[in-house]
Amino acid sequence: MPQAADTPVLLDNKGGNSRILPGGGAYCTGVVPDAGFEVVRVLLQPWLPLDQGYAFIEAHLKRVGRPVEALCGTELRVPAPLSFDQWSTFNVPYLAKLRQWGLMFGDLSGVCRSNIALAVHAPATTSLCAFSYTAPASANATTFCLSGTADIGADGKIIAAGDTGPAAMARRARFTIDTIGASLTKLKTSWQATTEIAVFHVHDIPDLWGPALLGSVGEPLRRGVLVYRARPPIAGAEVELEARAVRQQLVVATG
Repeated sequence: MPQAADTPVLLDNKGGNSRILPGGGAYCTGVVPDAGFEVVRVLLQPWLPLDQGYAFIEAHLKRVGRPVEALCGTELRVPAPLSFDQWSTFNVPYLAKLRQWGLMFGDLSGVCRSNIALAVHAPATTSLCAFSYTAPASANATTFCLSGTADIGADGKIIAAGDTGPAAMARRARFTIDTIGASLTKLKTSWQATTEIAVFHVHDIPDLWGPALLGSVGEPLRRGVLVYRARPPIAGAEVELEARAVRQQLVVATG
């Protein structure tokens, strides 16, 4: 039977035991593990400059007996938001590393990513704060990895650009919630399966917890939401949202 036009095509990452929902050149939209595997998240303590983080990822995966193709997510912290030109330059060495690792599918990235510009205690250089990978599952649980979603449309235009008033901030937040909700549907999962939700913003978002915004997510809110005083990596963007589902989350010393 032919596939319906609105059914997304997932890329098969056989080496990493996962399937990838494409997003673009710099990052994919989401990753779901194959049957018998799960997503494991590793938080670094302390964070590492990104150029050192690559080697740390390789060493950790080797230590736990997983191929580098098992990498399915990276979480970065940048010193400050970037212009679109700076963003393009920033991606060049990162994508070269993914290609070296066999995690580029043509011109599409096979790894989820978030880039956050902290407004408080930002790092002096782009740093790796966490990463995720697939591993054989020791228990039955739904897990997945998603890229962070900023208030930037598919056309590259910032939602409510130049406006940080109450209505504009609500519109920006609603966009990120709707976009992640659509991604979860494409991965055949839902907000109910998430184990962690995080929101990044600096300007106030009126009634963020009300039914028009985060309240629409429903029961998962009982697990709480991480809130950061931070911005997306592109200058002018103001809201980013993350959601994930993991059973194992490790804090690993880097020093």
